[in-house]
Amino acid sequence: MDTSVLEEIGLNKGEAKVYLALLELGESKVGPIIDKSGLVSSVVHVNINKLVENGLASYIKKGKIKFYKAVSPKQILDFIKEKEKKLLEIIPFLEEKQKKSEGKEEAEIFEGIKGITSMLNLIIENSKKGEEFFLFATDMEEKQKEIQEFWEKYDLKRKEKRLIVKGIAPKKLRHLFAKREVLKMKYTNSPLLSSITIFQDKVATISFGEKPVGYLIKSKQVSEMYKNYFRKMWKSIK
Repeated sequence: MDTSVLEEIGLNKGEAKVYLALLELGESKVGPIIDKSGLVSSVVHVNINKLVENGLASYIKKGKIKFYKAVSPKQILDFIKEKEKKLLEIIPFLEEKQKKSEGKEEAEIFEGIKGITSMLNLIIENSKKGEEFFLFATDMEEKQKEIQEFWEKYDLKRKEKRLIVKGIAPKKLRHLFAKREVLKMKYTNSPLLSSITIFQDKVATISFGEKPVGYLIKSKQVSEMYKNYFRKMWKSIK
């Protein structure tokens, strides 16, 4: 059996192989476990002890010999819950570490639709009800339908967050935003910047070319510059 699923939940390869061998053997001495798992003796001993420590295996002594047995696979759920509990305990510490770097300016690149989706979700992750989200929409006629479908899905997330979303787009794209009630739009014939979103201290530039790419800048100074530009333009459009 492939051990990858067991490895994904936190067992190392050796632990996974020993656990599977125990399931097939039932109660067993170390020798058959070594043969069944294909691991050397020292590796089996180390990993079987880890399984016992984590509650995934048990043993009894018959004379001086230990006989090992795998616990029910359902016990793996308890193993996962215990790991989750430990993670929850250290999350405040990890978040504190993250806060120390929040003032730093940084830039990231996200590739592909999945990458851009992750970027946009990251932007509004810590949003609060009533915060303003600004966007510039530009024209890409050959991909406009695909792009609009992408943004409509994001509209739902911004609606759930109860954000105030304002956008500026070319007048010829007015029809594309008619049914997107989440947005407050204004339209202009003036040249616009590329597709840009501005929220909190983040500015994201998106290119929906042959290979979609997103550029995320985290900078209070840069975001304020774009916000001021957006507000001036918004105010000037009647």
